[in-house]
Amino acid sequence: MLTLTVLYDARCDLCCRIRAWLQSQPKYVELAFLPAGTDAARRRFPHLNHQATLTELTLVSSRGEVYRGAKAWLMCLWALREYRAWSLRLASPELMPLARRLIARVSSQRFKLGHYRWLLRRET
Repeated sequence: MLTLTVLYDARCDLCCRIRAWLQSQPKYVELAFLPAGTDAARRRFPHLNHQATLTELTLVSSRGEVYRGAKAWLMCLWALREYRAWSLRLASPELMPLARRLIARVSSQRFKLGHYRWLLRRET
């Protein structure tokens, strides 16, 4: 797997801040970012439900595998050098239900959380 393309909601402050954080991290696998629901996303991935990509994080690997929701978030962590072990741990049968609930909770509150500037503060 050479690249993971992350379809993210560019209208969401929290999503944009997480994108910036992901871009700044050392990686094992390159992450490319594409705003979800755009014409560019539709042209590149015509097989996806593009309305759903606006509500659920979606990743597409360079091999064509599609990851959504909690699995997509864990794949983002898996691509990062400092967080791969965490992704594997959270993907375990014991912790995956917890990861799904946590990610669903944050996702359902993402626009509200985006208004809390301290969550989005960039390190200087």
